[in-house]
Amino acid sequence: GPDAIAGLITARCTNEELYLFQKLMRTGFRTNQFDSSARYGHLNFVHASRHALGIGRSLNAWEDLTKAKAIILIGSNITETNPLTAVRIKEAIRVYSAQVVVIDSAVTNMAKLASHPFLITAGTEGLVIDGLVKAALELDLIDESSVMKHPQAFEALKAAVAHVLLEQIATQTSMSVESLRDAAKIFAESPRSIILCAEGIVRRPDGYQNVLKLIDLAWITGKLGQPGCGVSTVTEEPNEQGAVDMGAAPEFLPGQSLFSDQTARDRFAKAWDGTLPAANSGADLIEILKRCRSGQIRALYVVGENPLATLPASMEVRAALDRLELLVVQDPFMTETARMAHAVLPACTSAEKDGTFTNLEGRVLRVREAIGPIGESLPDWHIMTALANGLDCQWGYESSNDIQSEIMKLLPGYYNLGQPRKVVPAMDHYLSNGYTRDVMERYRATVPSDSTNQRPFALQMGQVLYHSGKMSTKAPGLITIAPNTGRLRMNPQDMGRLALVEGTTVRLTSDRGSMQLAVQPDQSIAPQTCFFPEHFNEPPVKDLMSVQIDPTTGVPTFKQTRVTIEKA
Repeated sequence: GPDAIAGLITARCTNEELYLFQKLMRTGFRTNQFDSSARYGHLNFVHASRHALGIGRSLNAWEDLTKAKAIILIGSNITETNPLTAVRIKEAIRVYSAQVVVIDSAVTNMAKLASHPFLITAGTEGLVIDGLVKAALELDLIDESSVMKHPQAFEALKAAVAHVLLEQIATQTSMSVESLRDAAKIFAESPRSIILCAEGIVRRPDGYQNVLKLIDLAWITGKLGQPGCGVSTVTEEPNEQGAVDMGAAPEFLPGQSLFSDQTARDRFAKAWDGTLPAANSGADLIEILKRCRSGQIRALYVVGENPLATLPASMEVRAALDRLELLVVQDPFMTETARMAHAVLPACTSAEKDGTFTNLEGRVLRVREAIGPIGESLPDWHIMTALANGLDCQWGYESSNDIQSEIMKLLPGYYNLGQPRKVVPAMDHYLSNGYTRDVMERYRATVPSDSTNQRPFALQMGQVLYHSGKMSTKAPGLITIAPNTGRLRMNPQDMGRLALVEGTTVRLTSDRGSMQLAVQPDQSIAPQTCFFPEHFNEPPVKDLMSVQIDPTTGVPTFKQTRVTIEKA
């Protein structure tokens, strides 16, 4: 029955396909056990922004980035991960003389161009935000009109950070007290100020709370609701925002209506002429894998996702898939997960289908079929429609435009003729209801971990410019430009201290195990840090990672861990 069925889908699908997937799961299979790759980080931002501001996406358009006078870029090697958005920031520097504060644990391309580049200790981004909030308060960089509307909330914030000492923050983060104050002043005193965060915030432990801290900083400095100001993010995959907007998450219906909202449930049930699963019946990615391992979920429908190659060994994905009675994978490529499948449905790439994607502005962008479907492959929406009709759903979609028309009726204004949808943050409800309780937990004092002494290096996995996820490794041209060297990237100073040269084999050890691989020097890697591209699984460096689950959002964190490096 429905409790034995689940699904996963990639955010690389179009809006129309993401919409159809959640509709198929809820009305065809009658289950709310499904998730999308937006769970890997973006949902931390969405949930925090919805909770505080009533808006589940970035506050800024590309034009805001271009015309900004101050930008704090935290936790993002944006030239490598989102090169087109990076061009907007470079334009802000070149044309509008923007002051750009880059806070990262690597010497990034944007840091070399920024007016204020700050190299921090890996994994201390959350502490840096604590320091920025504290510095803004100490320097009285407060917008009176913003905070005086909610004096109790403001007093609660001051009490919550009373224990924060800038000197202590500086010691832990390697960002000096003066630098913390300078960054806070630049952001507070500029007329058009934006905070742009990414994987270094949303894909780290406490990602949800760290986004809320950034919103705190924007609130007290008067940067919420002002033209050209706000807190925004960038995503790894092209349509993570669309996945959330289309309801491809168990907690949301299309339009980000809560799945538990009875009014919304009634509206969609009527529109779909069906009965929705129980309001409390959902399961996200982590829970789905857990239920697969326990045998509760016996059938899994996977569209474009490859959890076996994406998630570390500690997640026991193989054991979960082995337990299934039926695994159906729908993908353009025979992935590691597809090789375990009982049935593989060949799907088209984006070049072979029509549809839309939603970018960071909330702008809906059209993609058109450039070539016909290759071989036996079909567009994802076509396969989903066939499956639904096999379940007697009687779907009459003959093109992606038919699906688009249905979405337009249910979400008026979403497509908006390709223009960014204007959003206005509304923080009053949040500041008046529960803020004083939440803020104390957000800035709670933590005991510094002794893992730095036990394992002196921070191993980070992340993106590189010419690759995206695992899919791009299938492209011979990209592999020629950016091959998998199989080598660990290290700072040359660290290599010298350990008597290593390029090609030397080292033993890399974490709490999860150890492996041997060669090293190569990289000037962009900070001291006491090492890096391996997440796109490659040979050697399987990802399996050295531990996984932490955000208690609020269910987002798994597995891109950074402490390691020792020894000459093999």
